Amino acid sequence: MGQQTTLLIDGHVHLYPVYNLTEAILQSRKNLMANAQKKKVEVTQAMPVWLLVERSDSNFFEALATTPEKFSKNDVTFVSMKDGLTVKVQQDDKPILFLFAGRQLVTKENLEALSLISIFNLPDRQKPLAEVLQLIEKHQGMAALNWAPGKWFGKRGKIIEEQLGKNELKKLFISETTMRPTVWAKPKLIKKAEQRGFRLMFGSDPLPFCGEEKEIGGLGFVVEGEFDAAQPALSVKNILANESKSFIQIGRRNNFFKFAKRQYKIMAEKKTRKSS
Repeated sequence: MGQQTTLLIDGHVHLYPVYNLTEAILQSRKNLMANAQKKKVEVTQAMPVWLLVERSDSNFFEALATTPEKFSKNDVTFVSMKDGLTVKVQQDDKPILFLFAGRQLVTKENLEALSLISIFNLPDRQKPLAEVLQLIEKHQGMAALNWAPGKWFGKRGKIIEEQLGKNELKKLFISETTMRPTVWAKPKLIKKAEQRGFRLMFGSDPLPFCGEEKEIGGLGFVVEGEFDAAQPALSVKNILANESKSFIQIGRRNNFFKFAKRQYKIMAEKKTRKSS
């Protein structure tokens, strides 16, 4: 049986081998708790959550779920749950965070679709967005359209708008991250999505560089519902799919200078990755 729980969710988490995982967990808890308290959210019994959105070339969750003992350090331990989608993090044998498998799938149009609470994966740029969203649903994942700089305009913007007209509210989310700087106004398509009733998820989107793990929890959202620690993936899916549940943003996006610095680094990393 689940109990009413306040979930503090970072909805866009990447994990990379260069990260200090224990530090990432402990710091993200502090970030999520502090950001929630700024919104007057009671956090005494709150549970921090990571929704992973790993790139197609990353398999950190698989390693963590298969050999959790390798990642345990001091009093922080990891428990792979039976659902195959969840790793529970414990400190002194008490749960302090739940992290869920997920993928960031790059479509043929070079758009980003998120497959949440799912191990479904695809090679990059193989299938169009419409088909990718159908495949995510077919494989019991939860789908989100991720806004990214420069990708929701022109022809691709029309593709996004078309999907907003086709999909049910509870089956599709809009994802926003720190990578839209605070000086940029809310994009028109995101405004349209909100007006139509689609809910926005928020997440930190840490980059593959040492130290970026401290950013996890810097942006996220709060939602309440019946959370069953014995069936974590199912209960979180049910909470997120409930259209009556509001998602409250916590934390902040990057200012322009921080965004520009991070954007430059990730573009250089992408160029290096493509040439290798």
